[in-house]
Amino acid sequence: MSAAVTSSNKALFQLVSRLSSSLTGASTAYIDDAIEQALSGIGEFFEADRSYLFSFNPDYQFAKNTHEWCAIGVSSQKAQLQQLDTELLASWMQPLQEGTTIAISDVSSLPAHSAERLLLESQHIRSVIMLPLISSGNLLGMFGLDIVRTDNVWLDETIAALELIAGNIAGGLIRQQVETKAERLAFYDELTSLPNRRLLLELLQQALANSARSGRFGALLLVDLDNFKSLNESQGHQQGDQYLQMVAQIIRHKLRDSDVMARTGGDEFAVVLSDLGSTSHDAAMHARKLADQLLSSINCPIPLNEHRYQASVSVGISLFHGDKTPVDELLKQVEMAMYRAKAAGRNSVEFFDTRMQILAEQRGQLAQDLHQATRQKQFHLVYQPIIRQQKLCGVEALIRWQHPQQGFISPGIFIPFAEQSGLIVPIGDWVIKQACTQLVRWQKNKHLRHLSCSVNISALQFAQDNFVEKMIQCLLDTGVNPERLKLELTEGMLIDDVENIRTKMGKLQTLGVTFSLDDFGTGYSSLSYLHRFPLSQLKIDQQFIRNLDTNPQNKAITKAILALAASLELEVVAEGVETQAELAQLSTLGCESFQGFLFSKPLSSDAIESLEPETLAKLFDL
Repeated sequence: MSAAVTSSNKALFQLVSRLSSSLTGASTAYIDDAIEQALSGIGEFFEADRSYLFSFNPDYQFAKNTHEWCAIGVSSQKAQLQQLDTELLASWMQPLQEGTTIAISDVSSLPAHSAERLLLESQHIRSVIMLPLISSGNLLGMFGLDIVRTDNVWLDETIAALELIAGNIAGGLIRQQVETKAERLAFYDELTSLPNRRLLLELLQQALANSARSGRFGALLLVDLDNFKSLNESQGHQQGDQYLQMVAQIIRHKLRDSDVMARTGGDEFAVVLSDLGSTSHDAAMHARKLADQLLSSINCPIPLNEHRYQASVSVGISLFHGDKTPVDELLKQVEMAMYRAKAAGRNSVEFFDTRMQILAEQRGQLAQDLHQATRQKQFHLVYQPIIRQQKLCGVEALIRWQHPQQGFISPGIFIPFAEQSGLIVPIGDWVIKQACTQLVRWQKNKHLRHLSCSVNISALQFAQDNFVEKMIQCLLDTGVNPERLKLELTEGMLIDDVENIRTKMGKLQTLGVTFSLDDFGTGYSSLSYLHRFPLSQLKIDQQFIRNLDTNPQNKAITKAILALAASLELEVVAEGVETQAELAQLSTLGCESFQGFLFSKPLSSDAIESLEPETLAKLFDL
């Protein structure tokens, strides 16, 4: 072996070693620079005129020239090769995908009118070598060298060295793709390609800093799809994902180039608006205009395959000025505003204000106090008498809360919150147990053993899968006569999941438990569910009792309810009776059972036991 050949091989080995170290050691941010340097070194070492990389799209329809080095005096071809149709490389694609190097020493040896020869000659290429970049059996791209000024023969040792270099380049590209994908997953939503919550925090921090420098207002919007869960459940997650992508496009279309958008949750999007004006009024006006546009656009029917889906959105808005408000606090504020929009009936827009903050803090304290009240048994029951034929026939159990510091807290305040937080379930279970225990005590009193006790059941409580089992266990534990227990349901509870509700009611009715329909006439009043469910009683809401003698409409509704109940053999209780005139009108219309302050306010169990029958009778005599 000659000294010249040995020297050449040594230099080649050093080149491969140096390029390998450069490509494998470069961080993701600098991998492109490392490839550019490698192409320069390779081109110069092998006396090529161009060295370059191509990438293929996933279905191999197009190739793109991503990196290129050119010798001095040789024209670049990169700009012309950004969307190269692989049909022009047709005879080479299969070998490349199989990992075979394409080495052509003389381009003129290719078929005269072949697409491949025409492509190479259009770039004045006389000799070319193309090496596949393979990963896990998949063709990522192609690494190549062009000779345009002289003839060339690709020697075996040259091909071997270039194949080794190609492997190092492929490794660098793979690492870049993996790290880029990992970074994208960390900061971007995979479904919509929008920034995720993590990146939103950084973008929002930048917006606050820009606001501080410019002195101009900005706004954060939180857009939440109403009832998106029902679409997922009825049409499937694939349709749901498609809908989210379409909504993301609708929102993006309404934004300026400077606006930032992110997907922060399953059906929730955030929008950061900067540079909205020098006053809060201007900023609020611009933010409100966008929110209204989003409401109207998203509320239109959107085609989903063979279906058209129409949803509404609830939008919360929080303005910012400067960077005095921390990012996490701003997010809390806009969430409060969004939830207020939902509470207002959905498909609406609400701005954050300080009163919301105060209310939220109060609600937070209320949540803690309710948990403590449940554990420490701060609740007690009172019982409002129900009168039939001038006698006490039953009571309705009502919960009361005596807070150790704040005193009496109205059920109108804590019951809605207990329902929203889910605490209504353990609280409701406690009420049923206490009412049953009280009934057992009254069963031992010959004057009170005939009493029934009505207990209000919340929708969330009744919807529990084990509601019937818990009721049966309560009946067994207390030993109460089930026929004395009446469960009060509302009309809205009977609308959804009808068969499940009927099954639950049927099981309890078999044991002797009866059911009353509370506030009849105020909701979805329908003859169909009066027939379908095992009800024994209707309760006329007090809003129909008011001004019976002067309001013909209320009188007509009350008369119709009484007639309907009579035809279905259902008992009727008039709630909220407060005056002698109301009692007289109801009696004239045929109502026989009453409840209200005219007879008695809610009483303790001891007061019920001492109630004088003569007192009640006198009210009817009047």
